[in-house]
Amino acid sequence: SYIVVYGCTDESAENYNVDANTDDGLCEYALVQGCTDATACNYDAAAEQDNGSCTYAEEGLDCDGNCLSGVAVTAGGGSYGSEVGWTISACDGSVLLSGGAPFAGCADVSGGYSVSMTDSWGDGWNGNTLTIGDAVYGLEGFVSEGSDLASCAVLGCTDANAVNYSADANVDDGTCEYA
Repeated sequence: SYIVVYGCTDESAENYNVDANTDDGLCEYALVQGCTDATACNYDAAAEQDNGSCTYAEEGLDCDGNCLSGVAVTAGGGSYGSEVGWTISACDGSVLLSGGAPFAGCADVSGGYSVSMTDSWGDGWNGNTLTIGDAVYGLEGFVSEGSDLASCAVLGCTDANAVNYSADANVDDGTCEYA
């Protein structure tokens, strides 16, 4: 049979118990224990001895989970995430980022972007959303794809009363013609 012996199991502690096989959390140290790496998220300036507890930010993020550059991009929140696909493209058509759900990361969309969305089953995103900074996108209803020009400029006539009105245009280029 196994006999549980409670005590301090950390060999660097003042009250280390060689017979203990289950740590009781009551270890005592001559030096203040903690994270001594100033680049760690949980750096402790009072720590005199590193105890291996340091934690670090994920690549591209700060310790609070914020993007170091660009904006936060997340996808998910609904059901059937494996059906979800999306692509964020620069206005010149080059792909900035693409993925599925769940997803969390960062993207630099400062030069403008467009979004293409797909659903492999054709029944919409089932409550999933793609969030880029403060903008939220999704596919509702029985659809398998959708897109949004988001912040890309589409030049053309934006006056619905003009004969050459372009429903796709989001920036008036001064070419409107009237009958």
